[in-house]
Amino acid sequence: MSDHEPMLTTATEAGRAAPHPTAEISLLIDVGSAWTKASVVGRTRGRWRIVAHAAQPTNWGEKALIDVLTERMREAVDHRLRDEVPAILESAARITCHTPVRPGRLGVAAVTAEVSGSAARRAAESAGWVVVEEAAADDGRSLPERLSTLTAADVDAWLVVGGFDDARPEQALEAAALVAAARRGGRTPVIWAGSAALSEEVSACFEPGVVATIANPRPNAATEDLGPLRHHLEELLDRLVESGGTRNLAPIGFRRTIGEIAREDRLRVVGVDLGARYATWAYADGTVDPVSIDSRVYASGGMSSTALTTTPAIGRLARSLALPVDELAVADTLQNMRARPASLPYSEEELQVVHAAARLRLAALVEERMPESIDLLIGSGRVLAAAPTPMRAMRVILDGLRPPGITQIVLDGAGVLSPLGSLPDEEIGEGIGVLRDDLLVPLGTAVVTRGGRSGQLAIRARLHRVGWPDPETVEVRAGQVLVMPLLRGERAELELELEGGATLPAPRRAHRLRAEVVGGAVGVVLDARDVPLTLPRRLDDRREVIAGWLETLLREPVPGRPREVAPERETPRRGLRRFRVGREAAREDAGDEGEDEVGEAEVRVGRERREGRDS
Repeated sequence: MSDHEPMLTTATEAGRAAPHPTAEISLLIDVGSAWTKASVVGRTRGRWRIVAHAAQPTNWGEKALIDVLTERMREAVDHRLRDEVPAILESAARITCHTPVRPGRLGVAAVTAEVSGSAARRAAESAGWVVVEEAAADDGRSLPERLSTLTAADVDAWLVVGGFDDARPEQALEAAALVAAARRGGRTPVIWAGSAALSEEVSACFEPGVVATIANPRPNAATEDLGPLRHHLEELLDRLVESGGTRNLAPIGFRRTIGEIAREDRLRVVGVDLGARYATWAYADGTVDPVSIDSRVYASGGMSSTALTTTPAIGRLARSLALPVDELAVADTLQNMRARPASLPYSEEELQVVHAAARLRLAALVEERMPESIDLLIGSGRVLAAAPTPMRAMRVILDGLRPPGITQIVLDGAGVLSPLGSLPDEEIGEGIGVLRDDLLVPLGTAVVTRGGRSGQLAIRARLHRVGWPDPETVEVRAGQVLVMPLLRGERAELELELEGGATLPAPRRAHRLRAEVVGGAVGVVLDARDVPLTLPRRLDDRREVIAGWLETLLREPVPGRPREVAPERETPRRGLRRFRVGREAAREDAGDEGEDEVGEAEVRVGRERREGRDS
């Protein structure tokens, strides 16, 4: 990295007491289906940093990747080690993950599609499996139709689910009998994750040793625990499909790192990794103990998904562009992206098509799954990391995911979250701490409101920054978006007044709020465009609105007033706390502050850790 001092070694720091310096480095490598990302971790100025990074198409091979890293490393190491860089990289410890060669294929037989079937699908998708066929007693098909469907399925394993632990539903035994008939005595393993009272009867439907009995993910109507089933499916995937271990799979590693970030800083975190072939969504709630983690892995949910090349999707993408690009050109760009996922857009039109496709995939990824309020949103994947400007990446994230409330947005720019997640459980937190300065790239804080009456005032905002005079009031109308400058590492208090029916997630409705926000490469984005986005029906009007949003986001932020006094800057805190976005705190008592009946809330962004935590 250009702003780094030459990478120091023990000998250098000791005043060159040793005759020849040595280097201690590690490689973090994520081998994707289209792109391979590699980061060199070494010591500089006494701290571990990412001192070199490279990304290239996977089919170029490792030699080309090492050659690029070698050239970049020579700019960072002690000058006496420059000729030894290739040997140093060759002998460096490697922490590697990769996109699965193929997903595990699972057939599911369930009692009900909406209860046991839904839980089975969530557990399977979060463990790297694809449900290729599912049959439920209430899916409207006859018994012969369900049997025919399951018999034709090409699967690596079967999962039979259903029934609460205190029940003995006949439909559960029927589901087991269907699977027994469909597998025809083959070698395919079977998992029973249903009523504990039926375990012996279900096992009796199969040959001895075929059935693995796992704890029921839905033991009763009020409880869902996918952990044991997900863990078993990961182990089974390792044995049947991925001999290198599921921990080394990028989707699994990404989920594990998201969970550790949430646990370490007690945050509610959503992470999305949009690759060429795979897409991963993970949500971890670090405010509870143990940490609650939910995730989905979509084997065909990435940028080369066939869902993007359907006629309805092409038309939808063409109508979501700021430029008048016809559907034939959109289809050509999407087909090229699917056939050559490592290719790059070469024009503004192609870039807009690619980013519109990314927004569409992100929207499908979190459909009905985005929590009401989160603290930190992490975007990962080459399409985001390679965006020409941070604002372009921010726009893809905001328009695709629409996170309601006050959320800090960051990027996994170097693609290191998945490799870190391939470490043993007890070492992931240590790896996060080691790379505290380079782990995430903060884009800024987004304020996304729901509701509001079109064209009417939705947000009044004042950004109070240390060393600046009283700020001017910025107004945002419903359907508009606006950016306020706030640099990386800077903190400010954002004062909000909501008007015209616009709301933010809160324990109770409040029209005046205060939030401590942190800056980034973009700043503070005030987004009053509703959740989900609302657009005019008429194509020309739609294009005009989208072009206006794009122009607003790409131009300079709302100008601030110059500092009257340059105060001494507070040293940024180390670690993930620098990226923290806290949750809504308890509101102040209206009587204590003399507020009127409108009410005032205080949202704390960037909460301090509990006492006793390392600062």
